[in-house]
Amino acid sequence: MFLENSIFGSFHIIVLVLCIALIVAASIFLRNIKFNTAVNIMLVIGVISESIKVFYYIVANESTLNGYLPKTDLPFHLCSIQIIFFAVLKLFKSEKVKNVLVSFMIPTCLIGGAGALFLPTHSARNAMIVTIQYFMYHSGIIWFAIYNLLSKEFKLTIDGYVSTLIFLFITLFVAIYLNSWIYDGRVDANGVATNSINFMYVVGPPVEGLPFLNKDHGWLVYILRYSLFAVTAVTICYIKPIINFFKTLKNKKDDKSEKIA
Repeated sequence: MFLENSIFGSFHIIVLVLCIALIVAASIFLRNIKFNTAVNIMLVIGVISESIKVFYYIVANESTLNGYLPKTDLPFHLCSIQIIFFAVLKLFKSEKVKNVLVSFMIPTCLIGGAGALFLPTHSARNAMIVTIQYFMYHSGIIWFAIYNLLSKEFKLTIDGYVSTLIFLFITLFVAIYLNSWIYDGRVDANGVATNSINFMYVVGPPVEGLPFLNKDHGWLVYILRYSLFAVTAVTICYIKPIINFFKTLKNKKDDKSEKIA
């Protein structure tokens, strides 16, 4: 394995520094490109990234799976499905579709990508090409989120905040069914599930030992904490339009009071 088993080991820290430098450089030098160009860049990165992952894991497991892709490496994590969103943005020019998708993609790419860089899962701990693919792709989606935050072409709105929360919870709820559908029923000697199907981490945390996102008190407490974390993270990303929304409401209320007086 090219990535040390311990998170924040020397190799992981070096890779993190390189990723941050790459994201900063891209945010500076690509800040003035058109939105469609940014989508094209990410679509190419996404397709190359997923192709590397698919072919590597099929070949690596050929002796046992005979050409099948392991279920754990299907593209159903929140970061992976962004590739589908890039394709939709490329194919459909509707402003409504663009607003809904980009409103959702900004916080999920930013937070999901950062989480993947700082808490790399087994996907980053194989051959060097897979490690490079993992960190390059997640650096790319973080850049895409920052690009849209800095761009004058797109603006976060309170409507986008609401649609993002709805979209996110629908996605997470569907993931519960998806994980259960793909899970093959394997259990250990104690009757505990041993399968590692955990798309969008609705089954359990991405890594063990996290201080808040853990299953120390059972799955229900975990999923409630996970939901709280998701809402808080999205809210932080949308804090400016939320503040502006309440300011507007206050101003309208003050104007109405003055007219009555």
